[in-house]
This record gives sequence, C-alpha cells and structure tokens, in this order.
Amino acid sequence: MAAKKVLKGITRSKGHAAGEALVSEQPLSWAPFTIPNETGIISIFGHKLSGQSVKDKIVVYPTVSGSTTGSIGLFFKVKESKVGPKAIVCRQVHPIDLGGAIAAEIPAVDGLDKDPIQEIQTGDWVEIQAAEVGQEAVVTISRKA
Repeated sequence: MAAKKVLKGITRSKGHAAGEALVSEQPLSWAPFTIPNETGIISIFGHKLSGQSVKDKIVVYPTVSGSTTGSIGLFFKVKESKVGPKAIVCRQVHPIDLGGAIAAEIPAVDGLDKDPIQEIQTGDWVEIQAAEVGQEAVVTISRKA
C-alpha cells in the first residue's frame, strides 16, 4: 500500500512527467562538467549525490549552483544524450535551469505549498501535472508504506 501526498505549486515549464525521485538538499548544476552529458552521473566534488544518476528521475533540489552552461547542459542531457531527468522540482527554479527545462520540454515546478525537499524522499514515485506556465502545478508523491 502506498501513502500519497499532494503538493501544489507554480508551473515554470509545462508538461506531465512521472518517475522516481532523486532528492538533493544541496544546490545542483546541470553544467556538462558537473553532470557529464555522456553519463548523467553527478560528479560534483563534495556533493552528497555524487555518483548518482539523474537519468529518467524527477530531480528535486533547492536551486541552481554554478554556471550558465547549465541551461544548455540540461537540454543536451534530455534531448541529445538521453541521460537527463524527466522533470525538475525546486524551491526556486533559477532562470538558468528554466531555460534548459523549456528547451528540453520537461516540466519545471516551484513555489510549492510545502518544502519539496522535506516532503519528497529519494525513491518516492512522483507525478507532475503542469499544464500551463504561471498556473497551478500539482505534484503527487507516492511512498511505499
């Protein structure tokens, strides 16, 4: 039996996605030197998720760290090398990440009614309904009991 929670936030990049969550308490960068486009494995020195793959995950993190190359890095990982996330959920989506999410056509959500980093755990199943930019997004979290 799975317990479910529903969070409501703001659609920053529209779309629908569902997948396993990968949650970081630390900021994240999509730059090619921090998450290589060839592997999708986090390789940020000292990062708690270093060695984890973002491929096909719903990646939850506070906001961006690093460089403007993150925007093209996110796009390339999703559309070209196919090692990127299915969606991103942030406390605050930074414009760097937003540009990459829009170009990659993946949902990006922030402004949630509860802190996503506290409410979502790595391994949870997360579904995002984000139909229109600037409008309500619904994030449904299922956790195995």
